Amino acid sequence: MKSASRQSLIYDYIKKHSEVSINHIARYFNISPVTVRRYVDKLEQNGLVSRKYGKALIADNSKAELSFYYRSMNGTEYKQAIARLALPHLLESSSVFLDASTTVLELLKLLPRTHSLTVYTASTAILNYLKDYQNVKLFIMGGYLSHTDGVTLDSEATINMARQIFVDTAFISCGGFSAGGFFDNATTGIDVKRTILQNSAHNYLLADHTKFNSNGIFLVETWAPIQTLICDASFDKQTERLLETKEVHIEYPKYRIQNT
Repeated sequence: MKSASRQSLIYDYIKKHSEVSINHIARYFNISPVTVRRYVDKLEQNGLVSRKYGKALIADNSKAELSFYYRSMNGTEYKQAIARLALPHLLESSSVFLDASTTVLELLKLLPRTHSLTVYTASTAILNYLKDYQNVKLFIMGGYLSHTDGVTLDSEATINMARQIFVDTAFISCGGFSAGGFFDNATTGIDVKRTILQNSAHNYLLADHTKFNSNGIFLVETWAPIQTLICDASFDKQTERLLETKEVHIEYPKYRIQNT
C-alpha cells in the first residue's frame, strides 16, 4: 500500500473513533507502532490530530477541512480566470467528470444552457446547479453525503460506480500542488478522483497559483495521469520545466507552456 494511501486510512480511522491508541492502530493496519507514530506526527503537524498518553485524538480540523460554501467565497477572481481558460476544453467534450470543487462550479457558470453534455459527478452542488439544464445528461454517483464539505457523496458504493465510468475529460481541483504531485486537505472524494483519473482520456487539474508549494496533507496523485494544468498565473519556472518533462501542458492567461 502506498504511504499516502495508508496515511489517509489512518486519519479516517482516527476520525471515525475520535480517540484510539497507537498500539490499536498498529494492530488494525498490521504495521509497527513506530510507523504509526510517524504517520500520526505528520497529521499532528497539520493540525488534524493530537497525541496524548499513547493515543491519537481527532483535533479541531475546521481549518483544514473547509466547507464547500466557505471555500466558494474565497479566491473567486483566480477561479474565474481558470474557468475562462478551461471553458473551451469543456465545450470540446462529450462526456465529463466534474469533482466537487468551487473552481469547477465557476467553470459551469460559463457553460451555455444550449450546450449538450453528459456529466458525471458525486457533488450535490453540481447537481443543484445543472438540474435545470435541459441539454445536460446528469449522472449522480451515489453514496453517503460527506459532513466534511457538505456536498460530496463519498462511500465504497461511489468508488465502485467510478470504476464503471469512462469519460472524455475530467476536471478536478486540489488543495495544493508541487513538483511531486497534487494534494487535498481532506480525504473526502480522493479515491473517486484517483479512479476517474485512470478512466478519463484527458485530465485537467484546475489550481490557482496560491496552491503552488502549499502544504497539502493527503497526496491525491503524482503528475502521471494529468495531461493539462490550468492555472490563473505563472509560478516557479523550474517546476514548469520539470512538468514539461512529464508531458504536462501548462496553461494560464496570456502565456502558455506546451511541449513540442
